[in-house]
Amino acid sequence: MDSKNQESMFDKLFNSGKTLFEDISKKVRQSDFFKQGTCYICGKPLIGIYYKDLYGRKICTSHQRRTCISCGGFCNDSAMEISPGKYLCTHCQHYRTSLADAKHIIKLIRKHYLSIGLGEISRFHLEMVGLEDLQRLMQTSGDILGCAKMTGRRFDIEVLRHLSHTAMAGVLAHEILHIWQYQRGIFPPQDVCEGFCNLGSYELYKTIASPHAKAKIEGLDKDPNPIYGEGYRKIKRYYDKEGWSGVIRKMEGYVQ
Repeated sequence: MDSKNQESMFDKLFNSGKTLFEDISKKVRQSDFFKQGTCYICGKPLIGIYYKDLYGRKICTSHQRRTCISCGGFCNDSAMEISPGKYLCTHCQHYRTSLADAKHIIKLIRKHYLSIGLGEISRFHLEMVGLEDLQRLMQTSGDILGCAKMTGRRFDIEVLRHLSHTAMAGVLAHEILHIWQYQRGIFPPQDVCEGFCNLGSYELYKTIASPHAKAKIEGLDKDPNPIYGEGYRKIKRYYDKEGWSGVIRKMEGYVQ
């Protein structure tokens, strides 16, 4: 066999082999084992290991995991940076809460708390602020969504102005229960205090029953924080047995 024919044969074998490898690769990518959908950020097919958020959004491991400060889900390139390294996803941008909306949510929460036996909760001021303001107030660099404070006989709630309706409702439900404790002279241990406030958020999320609300409940259930997470689960167990009336009696036992 002359060299020309030999080269032609090798070219044919190489090209057929190349086609075979491409075909195998294509079938592997399309197999059930590798069908993971597409990346939320770049839109490319997901193969092998990937990251997944609470809402089922998946991203390639090559991407930076930027999470929304409001809902906790992954952010794509349309996210808005509200503070260095802190983002708001496109969904939460669309459902950002206005001051008028927040005040309406407060009315609904107060009405609910009155109906379960907590009594009237009023005489507090609401302000929507930036993340840096909340961080300075709480002396932290973390993701602070809201806080309640008592100055003499003045009661204030400050919340992050960028929150979606669901996140805002959960934060307000939490902070209003701090006001309830302040106004009644109730000062329990910190885990009981925060767990009680998170119980208010839980019940509101359960009522909303949206994917965002369900993810928030999952976050409460799995929170490893010994104050906010363990405290919530401690109060939740008591709530499951005794209901709100039992929880309220327990809290009133900490009156000073």
